[in-house]
Amino acid sequence: MEKLTIIILFWISAFLIIYTYMVYPMILWMLDHMVKRQEPADAGHLPRVSVIIAAYNEESVIESRLENCLVSTYPSELLEVIIASDGSSDMTNEIARRYVDRGIKFYAFKERRGKVNVLNEVVSKAQGEIIVFSDANTMFARDAISKIVRHFQDSQVGCVCGSLHFIKAEESQTIELEGFYWKFETFLKRVEGKLGACLGANGAIFALRKELFYNCPPDTIVEDFVISMKVLEKGFKAAYDPQAVAFEHTAKKIIQEKQRRIRIGAGDYQSLTMLASMLDLRRGFSAFAFWSHKVLRWCVPFSLGLVLATNLALVGHWFYNVILFIQFVFYCFALIGQALSNREKKIKIFNLCYYFVSMNLALFLGFVRFVSGTQRVTWERTQRAGALADV
Repeated sequence: MEKLTIIILFWISAFLIIYTYMVYPMILWMLDHMVKRQEPADAGHLPRVSVIIAAYNEESVIESRLENCLVSTYPSELLEVIIASDGSSDMTNEIARRYVDRGIKFYAFKERRGKVNVLNEVVSKAQGEIIVFSDANTMFARDAISKIVRHFQDSQVGCVCGSLHFIKAEESQTIELEGFYWKFETFLKRVEGKLGACLGANGAIFALRKELFYNCPPDTIVEDFVISMKVLEKGFKAAYDPQAVAFEHTAKKIIQEKQRRIRIGAGDYQSLTMLASMLDLRRGFSAFAFWSHKVLRWCVPFSLGLVLATNLALVGHWFYNVILFIQFVFYCFALIGQALSNREKKIKIFNLCYYFVSMNLALFLGFVRFVSGTQRVTWERTQRAGALADV
C-alpha cells in the first residue's frame, strides 16, 4: 500500500507539471483555431484617459518616460498623465516637477509606502474614465493608448492588457530566455484574452474602467494582478491587445531577476486569499483558465520536489530508473547554465534549464516569504539598462 501511495503521488505530481506546460497550452491552441478573433474598430467616442505611473528612484528613465507620454497620438486634451513618486530619494522628483508646466500632474509622497498604497490614493484623484497603468522604465508605442482604449466600446470589457516587448540590454543573457518565456506567456494571454479572460495584467501596460478599480489591501504585493482579476470576478471581460505595444529592457543577468521573481511569487500565493471566489469552476472559462494557467503553475515547485522524491523511492524498475536519469541530466544542465550565467556566457539548452529551475525556485522562496510574512510591500527596481530611445 505504501508503494502504491508513492506511485500515485509520483503520477499526480508529474501530471500537474505536464498539464501546466503542455496540456493546457494545447487546449488553448485548439480553442484559438476554433474561435475567430473579433478585431475592435477604432473608437468613435474617445473617452478621457489617465495614465498613472508610480515611480521610486527612477532618475535614469523618468525624463524619457515623460517625453514618451507627451508624444502619444491620443488627443492631448483627453489625456492626463500622472506621476506618483513613492518616497523617491534621488532626482526623480526634481525631474518630474519640470514637466508640471507641460501638463504633467505630479504627486510626491514623502514616506515610502509601496506601489499599491500610492495607486489607491492617486486613482481617486484621476479624472479619466479609463485608467492606464504603467511603469517608469516602460515606453509606449505612440499609438498604444489609442489601441488599448478602443476595446472599451464594448460595455462588457472592463480591463485590457497591452503587449510588452523586451529590448536587449547590452551583453544581456536574459533576452532569449526571458523572451522565450514571454512568448509562451503572450500566447496564453492572447488566447485567453480572445475568450474574454486575459489572466493577470502586466503592470507595464494595462487599462481598466475607473469605476472597476479595486482598492487593494495595503499589504498587497502584486496589485496589478489582483486589480485585473477583480474585474473578471465582477463578471466583466478582460481583453488582450497585441497591437497596444510597450517596450522594456531586459535585465543583463538572470540573477538580477531573482528578487523580483521571489517578490512576485509571494504575491501570487497571497492573491489566492483575495481571489478565492475565482476558484469556483461554475464561473466558466475564466475560472478554468485561473486554475490551469495560474493556480496549478504555482504548485509546480512542489510537484518538482515530489516527482524527484518519489522517483528516488521507486528506483529499481527500469521505467523509473530512466525518469530519474532524465531528471539528473536536467538538473545538471541547470547547474551548468548557472555556472555559464555567472561567467556571462550562454549556451541555450543549459541556460533554458537554469531559467526554468531558477523561476520555480523563486516561486518556492516566494511561498516561504508569504507564509512567514517576511515579504515587504515596497519594491526595489531591477537594474536594467538606461532609458530607451524614442519609440
